Amino acid sequence: MPTNKKQVQVDVVSDIMCPWCWVGKRKLESAIRQSAGEYEVSVQWHPFLLRPDMPREGTLKAPATPDNPRVGMRLKQAGQSVGIDFTGKCDRAPNTLLAHCLMKYALDSKGAHVQNKLQEAIFRGYFTDGLYPDVGNLATLGAEVGLDHEEVRRVLASGKLEEVVMKEARGHARSGVSGVPFFFINGKPAFSGAQDVDSFVNAFEQLALESTDRGG
Repeated sequence: MPTNKKQVQVDVVSDIMCPWCWVGKRKLESAIRQSAGEYEVSVQWHPFLLRPDMPREGTLKAPATPDNPRVGMRLKQAGQSVGIDFTGKCDRAPNTLLAHCLMKYALDSKGAHVQNKLQEAIFRGYFTDGLYPDVGNLATLGAEVGLDHEEVRRVLASGKLEEVVMKEARGHARSGVSGVPFFFINGKPAFSGAQDVDSFVNAFEQLALESTDRGG
């Protein structure tokens, strides 16, 4: 059905182990809802490896103590402000390569909408439920959003997407992305970090206008 809404493509460079990427996702989604009458927004997620040398099994976290909590007050409050419960339940800092491979598979096989739902499920699985992103847990999370459980296990166990994902992640690092989340809007770099909702809406307006001015 034809629409007069301006088209906005948001590409997010992110790592599953970054809690601020989840906060940024929620703020982006608030901005999309707030501006739904004017913009048709599509979101795709792209890999970044904050710790590319992380062992496949991850590394053990220090025990949580009152003096050294796994979730600091600032992050806890930021999460609560957007409906996120950061628990610190997972005992290991994760290797996120397999999670990025699943995100790539979801985008290629089911499209951006399912990939976006999967990103939410993976964030929730790790940061709230304490699920380490291994093959078994990722297959379960994938099934939540409509992916075939056994096919996900097969794809991840094959390793066939790992080099593709690592190459893309290295490319983002070489292009100057040093912190995540990093947002591109209509192909142009916008900003990094979990920005306020108004920052997203303003970026939609400015970069959509630039695309229109170029005849896009």
